[in-house]
Amino acid sequence: MSYSSTYGLLFQVTLLHNYFLNNGEEIFTSMTDDKKEKMLQQFSTDAFIAVTPSIETTTVLKNYKMVFKKTKTGFGVYVKLKGESDPFIKVPDNLNLTFLIKINDYQFENYTNLDFALTQAYLFSNVKPLTEPVSFKYLPKISDNKLISNAYLVSEKTTADLISTLQPSEQQNVFGVISLTAKGDNSSEDIIDNSNKMISPNFKIHFDNRKTFWRYINRKAKTEIKTKTVKPLTRSGFVEIDPVNDLDPSQPAESQYPNPSVKSITKIDSDYYSEIFI
Repeated sequence: MSYSSTYGLLFQVTLLHNYFLNNGEEIFTSMTDDKKEKMLQQFSTDAFIAVTPSIETTTVLKNYKMVFKKTKTGFGVYVKLKGESDPFIKVPDNLNLTFLIKINDYQFENYTNLDFALTQAYLFSNVKPLTEPVSFKYLPKISDNKLISNAYLVSEKTTADLISTLQPSEQQNVFGVISLTAKGDNSSEDIIDNSNKMISPNFKIHFDNRKTFWRYINRKAKTEIKTKTVKPLTRSGFVEIDPVNDLDPSQPAESQYPNPSVKSITKIDSDYYSEIFI
């Protein structure tokens, strides 16, 4: 199938994660284009999550001559065309497509700067549910300098309503839902224009990496040293620790301290700690 000749991009969703894309304390968004490209070459959403159309959406896609196509950085939905930007089948304003986000990596919670609740899901949508307040956060666009925060975690009521629309076989372990309607609450969130032509927006879900206090534990000497401030967790790069100024209690200048893995993290009150045994 040739997407360029008979199919056009209806919309795409780009998923990014700073744990994989930052380089130590160097932030992905502040990198040069060449450096960004290098980091993206090593990046794949499959490393931490799986995104799939719901069973109902799979049927809708087929009925409207649409195709779901995965990419390394998310997915796109393509639609059969009858002109340069006219869908072969008219797309109704209220047409909704739903995609489920499930976590692939058991350590995702450790390195992702979010709260996790068993009875609540994250919702990424261009339409506010009736059960959500006016402060509801809409799905960002690729040009928005926005990171996903706990503000996208919807209420238990909204979560229950979302899950109830799914088939029993797909209701388990849903971390988040991407719900996109052809015409959003705001024109800037639309997928099609008033003439039913494609706008082809690129939406973005950009996760931030967790920052933790680093706690160095010497079991033999029964001592504990920790960083005075939180430090970022990243797969790439190295965060230099200044033993004199970064640690409490302060340590000799010639001391060296490793970066932690994401395997051992504890939460005390509202603070997260990475434990490194030395």
